[in-house]
Amino acid sequence: MAHPIYAPRPHGSRWLALAVGALAAALLPGALSSHAFAADCEGVPACITQLRFGETRTQREFAARVLGERGSPAALAALTEALKKDEGDYVRVFAARSLGTIARSEALAPLIEALKSDKQATVRAASAWALSKLGAGDGVTALGVAAAGDGDFGVRLAAVTALGEVGAPEGATALVRALGSDARREVRVKAAEALVRVKGTGTADALKKALAGDADPQVRAQAAAACGEIADPALTDPLLAAVEKDREPAVRQAAALSLGKRRDAKAVPALIRAVQSDTSLEVRQEGAVSLGQIGGKEAHEALTYFSEHSVFPQLRRTATDVLEEYASRLSPAAEPAPGPAR
Repeated sequence: MAHPIYAPRPHGSRWLALAVGALAAALLPGALSSHAFAADCEGVPACITQLRFGETRTQREFAARVLGERGSPAALAALTEALKKDEGDYVRVFAARSLGTIARSEALAPLIEALKSDKQATVRAASAWALSKLGAGDGVTALGVAAAGDGDFGVRLAAVTALGEVGAPEGATALVRALGSDARREVRVKAAEALVRVKGTGTADALKKALAGDADPQVRAQAAAACGEIADPALTDPLLAAVEKDREPAVRQAAALSLGKRRDAKAVPALIRAVQSDTSLEVRQEGAVSLGQIGGKEAHEALTYFSEHSVFPQLRRTATDVLEEYASRLSPAAEPAPGPAR
């Protein structure tokens, strides 16, 4: 799992927020009584009927949402029909999400069709979310197509997020493509995060390329954080280059954190230099923590010095805390781990 410091605030849920906002803002004609427009169905049979015959979109939206909350397979046919044919965009949004919540195989085909062809991006995004609840298989293929080719970045973002949630190795190709070439930063960031869960073919190479060459620091930072979750030893050198050379503190901090997670003794000299001289105090502190995670005589000696003599009080406290937390690993006689933790 990617470190939360380096993962930007997720955007995939904005479609549901839009749907809820639209529902709350729906204006009812004043010429008819409020009772005629009440969206108050409760039981599954009543909400199925309301979804099928409700005279207003508000009524049908409400029914579609409640049927998902009830989770009854008896609602599958009505929700599928609404997803295919209802003229209300957010009726279809709630129908898609409810089909995902119920999560039965009968929902797979209509959700794939909605992801491919619904005219509204909000519905396609909701369908992508729903497919993530149905597991691997044909849904992963459809999500890969959407991640690569949908014209709306929000749908691509939803598809990439869903591929990460499913975690199927066959989704790696689409995620690698998204990380390497999507025009939107948000999609590339989410692709780097999702690749950690998928761990399919090409994952390490894609993260190396993003860490070394993506123009956006948020993408590089997320790639650096992801590298800490994958055991491939080829990822150590790109992280060392990032912690020493990247111009953005957030990327250097993420790289330092990942080097600590990997527990590769090769990283100790670079981390010591980072603690000594990085222009960001946060990077220095992260480097100290990572030295504690790796351990060994050299790390112990460096941390002891920083705990007593650093010109930064915050760094002295960090080094002291690290020495206490990792006392056994940092024994002066201890040897650091020979390579990445697995």
